[in-house]
Amino acid sequence: MLDKNHSHPPRWADRLLEWFVAPHLREDLQGDLYEIFQKRVEQVSLARAKWEYTWAVLHYLTPYFFKRKQTEYPQPSFLTPVMIRNYLKIAFRQLWAGKIHTFINIFGLALGITSCLIIYIFIRYELSFDGAHSNAERTYRIVEHSQKADGIQYWPTTAYPLAEAIRRDMPTMNVTQTAGPLSRIINSVDAQGNVHRFEENRLLFADEHYLQTFDFKKAIPEGIWLAGNAKTAFRQPNAVVLTQKLAERYFADQAGNYDKMLGKILTLNNNAPLVVTGIIQNPPNNTNLLFEMVVNYQFFKTNNPYAATNWSGNYQGTTYITLPPKVSPQVVEQQLKVLKKKYMNEEDNRRISYHLQPITDIHTTTLYGASQGSYMVSREMLWGLASLAIFLVLIASFNFINLTTAQASRRSKEVGVRKAIGSTKFQLMGQFMGETLIVATIAGIFSLGILSQLLQWLNHSLTIINLDLHPDVTVWLFGAGLILTVAFLAGFYPAVVVSDFQPIMALKNVVSGQREGFSLRQGLIIVQFCLTYFLIVSTFVVAQQMDFFQNKELGFDKEAVITLHGPRNQTPGKLDVFRQQLLQNSAIREVSFSSGEPITENYYGTDFRLKSEAVEMNRQAEMKLVDTKYLPLFGLQTIAGRWFTQSDTVLSRSGFVVNETMVKMLGLTLQTAIGKVVVINEGEAVVVGVVKDFHNMSLQQSITPCVLLCQNTGFYDRIHVQLQTQNGFLTAVPQTLNAIEQTWKRTFPQDIYQYTFLDESLAKKYIVEQLIFDAFRIFASISIFIACLGLFGLITFTANQRTKEIGVRKVLGASVAGIVALLSKDFLKLIVIAIVISGPVAWYLMSQWLQNFEYRITIEWWIFVLAGLLAISIAFLTISFRAIKAALMNPVKSLRSE
Repeated sequence: MLDKNHSHPPRWADRLLEWFVAPHLREDLQGDLYEIFQKRVEQVSLARAKWEYTWAVLHYLTPYFFKRKQTEYPQPSFLTPVMIRNYLKIAFRQLWAGKIHTFINIFGLALGITSCLIIYIFIRYELSFDGAHSNAERTYRIVEHSQKADGIQYWPTTAYPLAEAIRRDMPTMNVTQTAGPLSRIINSVDAQGNVHRFEENRLLFADEHYLQTFDFKKAIPEGIWLAGNAKTAFRQPNAVVLTQKLAERYFADQAGNYDKMLGKILTLNNNAPLVVTGIIQNPPNNTNLLFEMVVNYQFFKTNNPYAATNWSGNYQGTTYITLPPKVSPQVVEQQLKVLKKKYMNEEDNRRISYHLQPITDIHTTTLYGASQGSYMVSREMLWGLASLAIFLVLIASFNFINLTTAQASRRSKEVGVRKAIGSTKFQLMGQFMGETLIVATIAGIFSLGILSQLLQWLNHSLTIINLDLHPDVTVWLFGAGLILTVAFLAGFYPAVVVSDFQPIMALKNVVSGQREGFSLRQGLIIVQFCLTYFLIVSTFVVAQQMDFFQNKELGFDKEAVITLHGPRNQTPGKLDVFRQQLLQNSAIREVSFSSGEPITENYYGTDFRLKSEAVEMNRQAEMKLVDTKYLPLFGLQTIAGRWFTQSDTVLSRSGFVVNETMVKMLGLTLQTAIGKVVVINEGEAVVVGVVKDFHNMSLQQSITPCVLLCQNTGFYDRIHVQLQTQNGFLTAVPQTLNAIEQTWKRTFPQDIYQYTFLDESLAKKYIVEQLIFDAFRIFASISIFIACLGLFGLITFTANQRTKEIGVRKVLGASVAGIVALLSKDFLKLIVIAIVISGPVAWYLMSQWLQNFEYRITIEWWIFVLAGLLAISIAFLTISFRAIKAALMNPVKSLRSE
């Protein structure tokens, strides 16, 4: 049983007295309280006695809170306005006295805080996509999983009739159907009667529920409607709602007078009239719902009856559903399972399942790909950026801790005097934490001052992903919280170390805790360079992967190829005339028509199987519509059978050419594949040829089965023009482009001329990976710079501390190189240790990142060696800069200095 006579009061209560009460006040108070505690132990339980002791301590420390005037003991000396003013004076004097170290701390913290704020704003922006609608948390995109013999196909789109079926069979659900966004030609007529044609890439067909479901209310509280309203805008079957941007483009003479724009007529694809029934504000950029004009879905349904009623096809239709409150997505998915069984045939019902995806997850979920015309950023990438932000703040804070603890001995006498005249540990910690807060605040002010300029530059530079980064109240609050966090991280430990000095030892300049402080500095330097080395290795790996993307052999020629958008109304005669006219130009080598280049965004999917196989054996393939010139223009290789001939263009589906991957998936060889009958969604034909595999998907994905058709068709969405080169270089490009444009305008006067260089469009497919590389490169450079700032500060302090030693060594014959080595070796050993620790971690994490790509590099050993040499070289140069200066100092002055 516990002996109550040998019990002790709560230690944490005694610690409070030690922190807040000066020693000469604390002794009598603590003695009296302890005596009372021992008496109460004999009268009540031990727990009750400890509670009363704690209560008495708190009662003494907070007299104003307990409304009790202290009479027996003096009041504890808390901070007063006069004390605060004096502390500020001392703080600014100390900071000014150590100008170099103050500058290093402020600059390092400013870089870390600025980087962290930019990353925070970017992450917050990317996570905000499609969260601006009134019922965003209850709105879902219906996605389709299609089970095929080769696995599950994940589609963000669904059959067009789905929305109407849900509206009939599940009336409590709010559902909306879209088609697109699509590219169309729009004609407008100005006040003088002049016709203007525009190629619009964000035309969306949507029903009357669309702009009620997606109202952008949280982003635009006053509402999006500038003219018209959601209830009446879609009453006409050919109604069109324009964004403010397009309305002012089409009707510039009435800019700002939106009501007068209502009733105006636009023409779709040169023949179909559209009536303007509404004008809305431009939607914010942080949305995957990309549209600039919304045409009534009834118009699409009337002009595309087969697609609009086909349950088997999956085109460009997207269905969104808003659930009633307290209805779970799982319940609705079960209801959709019953619904599709009612409307689909047995085979489609077997292979297709519908699932609900929150609209706020669309932007960061890679399973279904990016929305058309948009981009996506995976959550893994955002977590990686958040880690970078934490790294940079930690590195900057470690610098501060290292420099402050290194200079602790300079202030030991000050601490000793303060303690001798009654300062408490709390007051001393407050003084040193306050100095840290001042440094962090100054760094934060610099950071916030340049933040807006950096964000403007980012918004301007990254227009390809339509960034709209801007600071607001939450950013300022986050910045203030970050400053306080940095002040605590960077200032707490140095404050504890300095305030813990014993007065007698401090006055003698024999500082306790120096050994511990030095060990901590070693550890922090190691951690700093672990993080820095990891960023350097990561930058090298990402750079290698990007170089791999840009230079990997794709299996087709991409150089000197211009791609034009095909005309809307295609007739074989006009296309042939256009080809012949272009080929008369000696600067043009070849011209081809197709549904898309080898790696294309215009993906036409189809099922395929051998005619001898059951329907359940259907797999998924890409279908390309090509002409006879497609193979020679892109340099594809026929490895079995033949390519298409001129006779194939006049016969309906006379044969298929397939790639190697499709042959393997059919379980055939190159020889046995020729002559086999293959069935696709569009019909059946024999395999007449096999081409060597080429990359028909981006390098993040594997090569997929591909079937090529050659026939007269209206699906030639692209025209490819290959230019002549001399010694691998293009010549007279402006003149050639101008000649192509003039030929286009003569042949297709009703269409818009648009072109892109194929190699440039392919590079855009890796824009997110390029952003990752740029981020790693920039933040690795910042990390190196901050770490080197800390090293410079530490070597400067070390050189000053060892001034006399350096002088003695020089007098005794030490060389400059020897002194530099003396000052550098301890730091360089720590950096080598950091490299050894960080190397395996960097290898593992970057190997995991590379798993996201189907085609990837192998991380070579030399990357780690090169990164290590770079880290050591930069650190050595930083250290040497100050060490050499110390070594060159006149020894007479060095010895006099002390």
